[in-house]
Order: sequence, then C-alpha cells, then structure tokens
Amino acid sequence: MHPGTEATTCLTSHVPPRHRPAPQYPTAAAPAITCINRADIPAVAAVAAHYTQDEPVAGWLLPDRRRRPAALRACFVLLIERALQNGFVDLLAGDRAVAIWLDRTRPLPAAPDQLQRLQEVFGPDSDAVLLLADIAGRHTPPIPHLHLAVLAAPDPADAVALLAHRQQRLDRVGVATFAYAANQVQLGALMAAGFQPSDPVRLPAGPPLWPSLRPAAQRPAVAGRPAAA
Repeated sequence: MHPGTEATTCLTSHVPPRHRPAPQYPTAAAPAITCINRADIPAVAAVAAHYTQDEPVAGWLLPDRRRRPAALRACFVLLIERALQNGFVDLLAGDRAVAIWLDRTRPLPAAPDQLQRLQEVFGPDSDAVLLLADIAGRHTPPIPHLHLAVLAAPDPADAVALLAHRQQRLDRVGVATFAYAANQVQLGALMAAGFQPSDPVRLPAGPPLWPSLRPAAQRPAVAGRPAAA
C-alpha cells in the first residue's frame, strides 16, 4: 500500500496496535465489487502484484527488484486459482483494490503440485516463501475462519470498503476472519474493519507482521461454503 497521511502515521507510530484507535474513513456509496472467473486470473494477479510489489514483505521475499513484479504475478496466479476453488476473490470496480480469501472453515484440500510450482516461481528465493508460510502457519487461529491471504489496495478507504463487502456476508453466518497486516497503513484499515491485532511477529532479518482476528458475529455458522452470495 502507499504511505498514509501524516496524521495516520503519527497515530500508528506511538500507540501499541492492540490499544490504538481505529482510523475513521469517510463513508460513501457502496462501491461495485466485481466477480471474477478463470479468464480474469492473469489480469487480477497483475493488479495485486502492482499494488504489493513495494511492500516490505515483498522486498524481503524477493530482494531482486527486477525479478519481483513477474514473480509476484506468477505467485498470485497460483493463489487466485486456489481461492476460486476454495475461497473468494473480490475486485473493487476500476481495479482499485483486490482481496483474496481462503476458506478455512474446513481443511483446505491438498494441492500436491503447489510446492513444485512455488519453487518454479521463486527459484533461488524459494526458501524465503517456505519460511514465511511456516511462520504464518504457527500464528493462524485454530478456529473456522476465512483467511484474508492478500489485501492489495493503495487507498485505505478502498480497503475498508472491500472488506465490508465480504464481512457483511460472513456476519450473516457467523464466520470469523483472519489476516496478517503487512504494514502500519494496512493495519489501520484492518482495525477500521473490526480486526483485533495481536503482538507483531517479525520475519528473520525482515519486517513485522501483525496477526489480526475479526471475531465471528454471534450467529450460528452454517455448513458448507460460507457466504457464497
């Protein structure tokens, strides 16, 4: 994401995340959310890569700036393919923001070729992505939830609007959501959407990540794929 305003930076720099007030973003008419299909995967992956290529985690995973855009696009293709089968991909009108969700209300089906495909994408940086997956897995909550694997949005207000679209559906069926905030601006957007961050997890010789949970609404969850509408 792009850097936030001076006020947001000041707010997020001096207050511990769990005690920090959520930023307030102006309300507006609900934006259009585009449903994508397999034909859209390359274009949506390119949008997500464009918005995330300068984030600290992207630099930690792929130090070579020249390789980074293509590797991220290829990685997001794999992730979107999986989300279309076991989750959701929400695209804000005008390609302003992308959210990629994985359905963890039940065990994710195995993807036997996933490791090989990731190694082909990341090449010499494969160890970093495997380490990231291992660290992230240790802090994933052991409850049914939707995992926000990617939130690519340069404008925090767009991020909040995109989150609200999915969370309104999840609240009807009582499903929690979980995400890792990759920077302070993203953390603020997640908090504005109701996520509760815990202490940051720092990648080895790298940036911090904030595990953040949005508890389920107090309604009984239903069987099957959540919030398919």
